Amino acid sequence: MRRVFVPLLLTLIVGCSMKPRSAGEIEAGIRQLTQALAQTPDDAPLIYVLATYHDRAGNPTEVIYWLNRLDQLGWDRGVEPSDFRRTTTASFRILRDRLNARVPKVSNASVAFTLDDQRDLIPEGIAYDPVDDVFYLSSIHRRKVVRVDRGGAARDFVAEGADGMGSSLGMKVDAKKRILWVVAGASEEMRGYTEAQKGHCSLYGYDLRDGHLVWKLNIGTPEQPAMLNDVALASDGTLYVTDMQAGRVLRVAPGSQTFEPWIDGLQFPNGIAVSDDDRHVYVADFKGILRVATADKAQGRVEGASWLGGIDGLTFHDGTLIGIQNATGRARVIRVHLDGDNRVEILESGNDQFDIPTTGTVAGDSYYFIANSQLRAFNEDHTIWPEEKLQSPVMLRLRL
Repeated sequence: MRRVFVPLLLTLIVGCSMKPRSAGEIEAGIRQLTQALAQTPDDAPLIYVLATYHDRAGNPTEVIYWLNRLDQLGWDRGVEPSDFRRTTTASFRILRDRLNARVPKVSNASVAFTLDDQRDLIPEGIAYDPVDDVFYLSSIHRRKVVRVDRGGAARDFVAEGADGMGSSLGMKVDAKKRILWVVAGASEEMRGYTEAQKGHCSLYGYDLRDGHLVWKLNIGTPEQPAMLNDVALASDGTLYVTDMQAGRVLRVAPGSQTFEPWIDGLQFPNGIAVSDDDRHVYVADFKGILRVATADKAQGRVEGASWLGGIDGLTFHDGTLIGIQNATGRARVIRVHLDGDNRVEILESGNDQFDIPTTGTVAGDSYYFIANSQLRAFNEDHTIWPEEKLQSPVMLRLRL
């Protein structure tokens, strides 16, 4: 994608905000997307995003045109219902169903646990502590962190809004140092949001033994906003944090009190993972997966037979990358085998429980992930839907 229109795509690509747009902004995005497609007319993910823009603009004829183009290209990623809330014609429904019928049906996951009393949690991040054998879930709306055992019993680990916490996102457990690392920032979907909080983000460190705050580092202002999204941990304690707003990865050295700019020039960096030998950091952005050498920052794209862009959660496991693709079409869980041809294996696809799955974590022999984050369960004014429209958060398990 050309950089010129990138700022206008943030909320639609990322999927975690229903921020209303003026007609002028939407039309500008449509023009820029159309210009980009003139250069790469078979760019299916970009076509999908353009179709969502036309839906926001109330152009059902254009939505049908571009979805038909996807159909001609053999698009097998389907149509996510929440991407097309305004187009309801019969021709759209027929085309939507045809595209969704092409989505591979891969059913390997089972329910790990369900949080029946946490419907408005809107979880985005999940982390696992092998010492206590428990999971931690973040919360976009309730701006807290929940501790959950394998039976699904949950309690607040970080209370709502404690320590100035905003919408909590990515998390990572440092099992050796007994610290839970959490990134959080201001979003209009969180309870208690004010304009004064706009653009502010923080990286938190909590003692896993008693839950008290041991470390906090702030970044971002309304004038220079940040959007910290996910965090990865090297074996020496180095942290790597994606800043989606600035298109960069930040580094925090062990014992440091500052964010160090590490790499930039990315298109909405999201999931991030460190290889087991600490030699490489893998960063997911809208274009795909970037491999960065920790020694000298040498970079290269992980090229696979299928498109590797639009990944949210990213996990390194046993020489492979497990990612959740949720930015375009129906979400799916994939595994990229980092061998000669970077073979892509679909682990879960076409699951009816999916409502924008986001991130996952490895625990023992299994991958546990958030099935239904409900990131778009908000009205145009950012108020959350009434409880009867919300679902209980479901965590699914995939044996690896």
